[in-house]
Amino acid sequence: MDTVNLPEASDVKRSPFKRFFAIAVPVLFLLLAGGLVVVYYLGELKLKQADERAILEKQRYESVIDERSVAIQRSDIRLFAVPLAWSVRRELMRENYGQIDEYFNELVRKKQFGALMLLDSTGTVKVATDRKVLGSAFSALYPGLDAGTGQIVSYPLSEGSSLFLVPVMGLNARIGTIAFVYSYQQISRP
Repeated sequence: MDTVNLPEASDVKRSPFKRFFAIAVPVLFLLLAGGLVVVYYLGELKLKQADERAILEKQRYESVIDERSVAIQRSDIRLFAVPLAWSVRRELMRENYGQIDEYFNELVRKKQFGALMLLDSTGTVKVATDRKVLGSAFSALYPGLDAGTGQIVSYPLSEGSSLFLVPVMGLNARIGTIAFVYSYQQISRP
């Protein structure tokens, strides 16, 4: 039998153009796929970082808003305290404690106001919305707080509330002090 020599695959030489495409096309696809994966990963990473920054910024803004809200309410209460002190002064000069008690009870009906007390010049509670503290020394109720101040003072109590001390001045000296607890109104957030 005659043997026919068939050219083997190694004997056949491919053209350089075909060899280039045989190697370059798969490498190009691998590079393109790898580039897409890297771009996707980097994009997701940037989105995650942007989301974390947005959350931190939102928390910072909320705390700033809360601080400003409390500061505004504190200044409003200080403005409100002046006419209250004058009203109480007028009734205190007449020793009309019933009218002062009525003022205080009306204020307690407002949801931000807590306990209201009128202290005499020695620091003893003369009028109070909480009847259990009548006759008590202010220093026993709130140790470490000075009720003998000559100006409006606020002391922070718990989160969101403060104790305000408003002096009631006579002609020459302080004739009493109004003490009340005020709970700050929270700003509603969407």
